Amino acid sequence: MSDLLKPTSIVILLVVILVAPTIQDRMSAEASRYVNDSESSHDGLPTIWDDKQVLCVFFPDDYPHQDFIGGVTLIDTDGETIGVNDDFNRTGACVGGFNGYTDGMDFMMDSTRTARGKLSVGYEVGEWGPYVHTIGGLNSNSVTGDFSGAYWHLDHNGAMSMVGIGDLAMSEGDVLAWSIGTW
Repeated sequence: MSDLLKPTSIVILLVVILVAPTIQDRMSAEASRYVNDSESSHDGLPTIWDDKQVLCVFFPDDYPHQDFIGGVTLIDTDGETIGVNDDFNRTGACVGGFNGYTDGMDFMMDSTRTARGKLSVGYEVGEWGPYVHTIGGLNSNSVTGDFSGAYWHLDHNGAMSMVGIGDLAMSEGDVLAWSIGTW
């Protein structure tokens, strides 16, 4: 039996070494295909994230994030970058491929941690629940321009969220998107 085990192990190892690049190429090709449906909240996201939970953070042109300058960086659940979509006409990052979250705040905190500190969140808990003031180092109070004030704005599945992140109930396939809003 042990005489057969060594050659069998070597054959299996060789097969894995030969097949691994093919598997990686397929995964990369799949990650570079994007949902092309303007009616879908997953529009522009990798097809492998279709029906998965995703959190996106978009930074204003005047306040770009140092790590997410060109296009939208796509980060998978393991924290690895799987691509950059230059067709978004904005900059930022999306972290996706998640399942099973029902609480918006839990999902936001876990998904932003996946970005290895690049999308860290600062918030305060007040009378109305958590108020997000900082994402990825950008505090909304530091955003200035021809307006009275700025805040981090939350969209849920492509529409303005009717509740704050602390009250947001999530379903499978939900996409949350943060961007700077002004008044």
